[in-house]
Amino acid sequence: MPIAIEMLFRNGILRSHWLKRAAAGLIDILTVFVPVWAVGSTFGFGRLYFELFAGVSSGVCWFIYSTASEYFYGYTLGKKITGLRVSSEKGQISLHEAVFRNITKLFWYILLPLDVILGLFTYGDPRQRFTDRVFGTTVVSTHPASSMIKVKLRHIRSYE
Repeated sequence: MPIAIEMLFRNGILRSHWLKRAAAGLIDILTVFVPVWAVGSTFGFGRLYFELFAGVSSGVCWFIYSTASEYFYGYTLGKKITGLRVSSEKGQISLHEAVFRNITKLFWYILLPLDVILGLFTYGDPRQRFTDRVFGTTVVSTHPASSMIKVKLRHIRSYE
């Protein structure tokens, strides 16, 4: 079985999945960082204190936001917009699974990239970050590829 990074170059659906996850992450970053930046700017922190405030508070806020959203709804705003949701091997994601899969967001500037890299360079489900593998969760599409294939096949048949 190849590792995820090898499959990423050959599989368009997997590439699309990771691009959706990246887009969802950017939307979630904006959802969290804009209010944190506004609060930091309002209080007029100096550059050093602002960077410290922004780094720590954005990590805490992103962790709480992601954990609560995924536990209660199965997705964050970014995942909802991009058609993704969090799934557990046991069914609905539990609170401890949501907490542990998002723990890397506390120190997003170091641990989150490491989590993604370890997921891409180890064996297992190629859609998973490393923490997803450890805690039995994954991010899946709300629009399965098989339904898109059926639509394309019907479209092709109509022209025969």
